[in-house]
Amino acid sequence: MDKTFIRDLKVHAVIGVYDFERKHAQPLSFDIEMTSDLTGAAQSDDLNQAINYAAVSQDVIDLTKSLKPLLIERLADAVATMILEKYQPQSVTIRISKPDAVPAAAAVGVEITRSNRSIIS
Repeated sequence: MDKTFIRDLKVHAVIGVYDFERKHAQPLSFDIEMTSDLTGAAQSDDLNQAINYAAVSQDVIDLTKSLKPLLIERLADAVATMILEKYQPQSVTIRISKPDAVPAAAAVGVEITRSNRSIIS
């Protein structure tokens, strides 16, 4: 299966369960991997037959800034659902890192994988 990916997409957003986290945006980093058949795009050289990673990136930024979730798990699921519905990949893996959440760690976060079947049922 072919993959379209976005690595280290930086977004500053309000996220977290503690009061101090709700007061200021904090840095997040997204790694996104979308599986699909890219044969049509490769043969036609037509962006309309590919997953437009610039558009996906902007949609992720916009959703992340507007959602302001308590949990990173909620954000990851919302991003995965939006990508599956709007861009129709066969599956999507979302990894979100919070580099400032635990001072002794370079980053903490979650990684989820969802498929189009999981949102259709």
